[in-house]
Amino acid sequence: MSDHNDVIGMSGLGEWTPGAQEAERFREDVYLRIVATAETMVRSLDGRAETVLSSLRKAAADGNLHEEREAVELEAVLDSVEHSRFTFNWAHVMLTTRVVDVLKTLSGDLIAVRPKGTYSVKGEIRRLSAEFADRFKIDFSKCPSGDPFLEGMVLARNKIVHNGAMAWEASSSPDAIVVEGTDEWSPSKCDRDFATRFPEYIDSANRITVSEELFKTNVERTMAFVTWVGERLDSFVQLLTKPSAGCLPS
Repeated sequence: MSDHNDVIGMSGLGEWTPGAQEAERFREDVYLRIVATAETMVRSLDGRAETVLSSLRKAAADGNLHEEREAVELEAVLDSVEHSRFTFNWAHVMLTTRVVDVLKTLSGDLIAVRPKGTYSVKGEIRRLSAEFADRFKIDFSKCPSGDPFLEGMVLARNKIVHNGAMAWEASSSPDAIVVEGTDEWSPSKCDRDFATRFPEYIDSANRITVSEELFKTNVERTMAFVTWVGERLDSFVQLLTKPSAGCLPS
């Protein structure tokens, strides 16, 4: 069966738009699940912190604020702040993983007509970028929202998941114990390349901290990127299903 007939067989009745369909699924997952969950959790944490602070202000005004109580209550506020940091780091992991999943899904949708090649490029996003450029003639760097931020998202996610959310370089020994607080834990130098290229992810304690503002910016950028890639992939598909629409890229 020819490439053209393969796509016709996959498309069924009507126009097949895998890019638009995947972009819509991505939008639902991001806004209805990831963003909504993060916002709900943070509202709860902020409300808890504000309740504690209001109680402290009232006690201070009444002259009933004791140093010991203040220390305990402020510890609860700091705990809420740390939970908020964890929430946005978690949301970042979910968002990044979902973006990569979109690209892998779109890649798989057309594997019958555009088999994968071998891309000896280091880094998940760089490999996908090379693959899409080769198979579908889609150059990520031409996206209006840019594409360098994607690599930063993936590297930050990997440090959150595999490196205790610290900005240290990965251990060269896979058997090394890298648990903060134990006698065996000895962090290597800070990942200077990452720190130089993506300083927005690192706080004053060399921890990966995704702020609420950065998370929202990444939501907007990834949505624009996925939509853009989807539109170009659908144009590519149309050239396969309707050759008269233009010349099929080689």
